[in-house]
Amino acid sequence: MVSIFASSLVFANPQWLWIALILGLAAVIFLVLNYLNSHLTGVWKYVASLLKLTAFALLVVALLEPVWVDEFPRDGANDLIVIADNSRGLSIGDQGELLREALRSDEPDNPPGWLSELYETFRVQSYQFDRRLKRIDDFSGLDFSGNASSVLTSLKSLRTRYEKRPLAAMVIFTDGNATDTAAVDSVLDSLKQGAGDKKVPVFPVLVGKKLSDARDLSLSSVVATQSAFEDAPLTISVQATARGKFERGVEVFALNEKDEEVIAEPVIFAGDGDVRTGAVRLKIAGVKSGISFYRVGIRAVPLGGNETLPPEITMENNYRLVSVDRGRGPYRLLYVGGRPNWEYKFLRRALSEDAEVELVALLRIAKREPKFEWRGRTGESGNPLFRGFGKDLPEETQSYDEPVLIRLNTRDEEELRDGFPRDAETLYSDYRAIIFDDVESGFLSAEQQLLVENFVSKRGGTVIMLGGQESFHSGNWNNTPMARLLPVYVDRLGEGRAAQYATYNLSREGWLEPWMRLRGNQEEETGRLAYMPEFFSINRVPAIKPGASLLATVTDRERRQIPAVVVQRYGEGRSAAVTIGDFWRWGMKDELVQKDLAKMWRQMVRWAVAESPGVLTQEIQQVAEGTLPMTKIAARVRTKAFLPEDDATVRFELWKPGAEAPQKISGEPSLEQAGIFNANHFVEEEGGYRLKTTARDAEGKLIGELESGWAFNPAADEFRSLEPNRELLESIAEASGGEVLTLNQLDQLAARLKDLSVPVMDSRQRPFWHAPWVFFLALLCMIGEWGIRRWKGAL
Repeated sequence: MVSIFASSLVFANPQWLWIALILGLAAVIFLVLNYLNSHLTGVWKYVASLLKLTAFALLVVALLEPVWVDEFPRDGANDLIVIADNSRGLSIGDQGELLREALRSDEPDNPPGWLSELYETFRVQSYQFDRRLKRIDDFSGLDFSGNASSVLTSLKSLRTRYEKRPLAAMVIFTDGNATDTAAVDSVLDSLKQGAGDKKVPVFPVLVGKKLSDARDLSLSSVVATQSAFEDAPLTISVQATARGKFERGVEVFALNEKDEEVIAEPVIFAGDGDVRTGAVRLKIAGVKSGISFYRVGIRAVPLGGNETLPPEITMENNYRLVSVDRGRGPYRLLYVGGRPNWEYKFLRRALSEDAEVELVALLRIAKREPKFEWRGRTGESGNPLFRGFGKDLPEETQSYDEPVLIRLNTRDEEELRDGFPRDAETLYSDYRAIIFDDVESGFLSAEQQLLVENFVSKRGGTVIMLGGQESFHSGNWNNTPMARLLPVYVDRLGEGRAAQYATYNLSREGWLEPWMRLRGNQEEETGRLAYMPEFFSINRVPAIKPGASLLATVTDRERRQIPAVVVQRYGEGRSAAVTIGDFWRWGMKDELVQKDLAKMWRQMVRWAVAESPGVLTQEIQQVAEGTLPMTKIAARVRTKAFLPEDDATVRFELWKPGAEAPQKISGEPSLEQAGIFNANHFVEEEGGYRLKTTARDAEGKLIGELESGWAFNPAADEFRSLEPNRELLESIAEASGGEVLTLNQLDQLAARLKDLSVPVMDSRQRPFWHAPWVFFLALLCMIGEWGIRRWKGAL
């Protein structure tokens, strides 16, 4: 069968094939023998033989009864989807009006001419979409008021909905500025694969054109990032776009929830074209704990006097709302000290200024000594250091052969009563990070060291080891679980003599870490580093481990560079090594550097607890479910030992924008993973959303509470680009086998669709061998051959 577009050539009498082949072969042999003895010469010999051969071929083929079969869509048997974009983006300029004119006729009850042609052949199904996909009778209700353009998810939803029906094609009218571009890869893959071996072609009709002489400012991207940098814990990175000329410049600003402007920065745009882009960072200090919302905007600097600025084409893309979660403490930190020292003094003083961090200390004021008979007062067997303390609690009076420990800032009388925790429930649930300062390996049992390793690798906590006489190699930490988690090797000392007069400096990676810096710019930070005192107590480590990050070094008077601050990821958590044993000297120089030392400790501790999870955590993900934007909430509940908690009750309280009371949602246990409780919410209103999550165990006891939030900016996403996105529409057409059209090409649409191979086709047969021209052509070839021979005298 030979296929030519929608027609095919078939043979109605194929059983005569062998006879036709024999006759054809005989005719060829006869022709060859005849012309071998022919008096014709030159080119006319070949022309005559070709004419005769053509006549024989037509007669032989006629024996097989060739038939032309024309295929065309059966009227009214195939579905054709026509879908129109009803988003607000088409209200820019005259795009919406042009689309209305294309989709309606002068007669209110009749469709336009091109659509009437489609009705004659297909079952036309009409839809419109913005954030939702909606079935309609006609397109008279287009008002371009939708606050999103779900181009991709609408196509995917319709393709799934009509999977079992004879769908011929889809025609979509849009400017291509989709707000669901996150789904582009999956939608293009589904369009390429089709249903089985059948692809459904999509014909995008491009609405709109490039703008000229338009003025507009827009925020292309607004991303809020947080750091432990105390002077500006919140950084909002803004990508801005300017169209047209703005003589006095442009600035980006941020408003807090009270509509108070907290910061404004000018934007420098690159390039001299009509459309220019620029970037700016807003560094905001004084961000409160918990959830906050900031409204970021862009504006032209006003002209002087009574002059007014020319209007922009739209103001919808000038603002974006961002959510900031600074967390809410207290974040509890355990400090374990091998002896009373000034390091703890400055650390405690620094953290007293951070209301979100709670420092709990376990200090050893005397080591264990060999037991002997203490000849003190008659009948006294306890350590005389405890004489006068706890007479009414004899079980707390420590024996002389035990280390003498004191607890500071404990939650109650029971916390750390027996020293360093020995079970996961206590250590994992009570603390987010642990600092070991001048403690040897013998201070912890093998079980406690393994517990600390799991605290980092499995629980996701942070461990910091500070330098000292009994830290790192000097504390015999080699070949212990603690040695595995540290970011430096502790199997031996570094080469050479002890470091003296060591100066502190940041490494390349250290300059990039906000929590390692104390000033807002490089020049001031360099001056601060130069003003720091020299250090004399350095734990020399041989090397850092692969994958660890060297953030700071010290250089001694022999010009040796020794790692000073090293961090690494270890399992689910992090570890850090600070090899300087006399960091306290930094705070002894003057009042200014003492403030710097306190700030450094606060930033380091904030880094340590920032990513350390609690027993209750949650993830919020915004996805498009069908054509509806949906927020998926997943709360993870753990026991005190940080094992999944299945037997829990999770409740969500959601405050929508402007709502007076929260919407209460129950968490459903996940069928795939233990300890996960899910809830879904379809986002409707623009603005900021606040979520409070509460988890209780089977007995109704509180496991944990958590606050979070997110911002929904449909208008900003919809107006991100004001010009048609032809590239996306061409990708859709190419993946599906369709073609991008314009509004001026609608009259050609019906003819193009009728040439498609659709699910339900009709056919019409036209016998080829019955056609008079076939026999006329064969006769003409015979006469032509005879005429040539007669002309050349070869008869």
